[in-house]
Amino acid sequence: MAVQGNKYTYDGTFEGYLCAVLAALRSGKVPVSISDRRTTGFTDDAINVTTSFKDAQYLYHMISVKSSAEVQQMTADYFLTDSTGLEINLYKMIFCSLKYGARVAEDYKSELMRGIQMAIRDLYREAQSILPELDFYLGEEASCMVINPRNSVLPIIKQPVLKRRDIDSFILYDKRHHLLLERYADQNMLLDISDFPMPEFKDPHEAYSYLWPFVRDRRFEVRVIPGQKKSGSTIEPLWLKAS
Repeated sequence: MAVQGNKYTYDGTFEGYLCAVLAALRSGKVPVSISDRRTTGFTDDAINVTTSFKDAQYLYHMISVKSSAEVQQMTADYFLTDSTGLEINLYKMIFCSLKYGARVAEDYKSELMRGIQMAIRDLYREAQSILPELDFYLGEEASCMVINPRNSVLPIIKQPVLKRRDIDSFILYDKRHHLLLERYADQNMLLDISDFPMPEFKDPHEAYSYLWPFVRDRRFEVRVIPGQKKSGSTIEPLWLKAS
């Protein structure tokens, strides 16, 4: 798979990434790079792909049709990892799954697939290690916890946390990935608050004092997401279904 194509940027969302992959696939050339333009910015030498939920849903569906639901799930899982070269590695896996089918997931001789599988295992290990360590600060109106995981684990641990009955209203903030899980007023939401500047909280009390008024007063005017690393709403693997 020789590098010969264009550079692509996407908006940081899962859907946006899939749109960039689709654009590369339709070009018939292997991309030089696919990058999050929130970190790289718009560049003249790259194709800055516009996110289309329809296109993203189409590609996500085709991954399952052409390969398997397992590979489709791996696509969603791997995007949540903090892997070096994530975007181009995931492009290669998607390309191979569309070309060769479900057997790519069982290609144990492939260094690419071994790396992806190890990264996904690490994602779930980290998620499981964080769950028992969640010690919420008890505020006057809600509980609060701040985490700083390497991988984007909130989508993985969302349901177990929401099922807890020892706490009522709460906010769980992932400060590395700027995701906020909240339960308040009979609503469970996972929010991408990347566009809101956040201070470096010294302790859970400070985080509660800053974040809770935004949650309570509905001042986070952002899209509710089902669990993707960043924002988006249309692509929902089974374990990402909004509660």
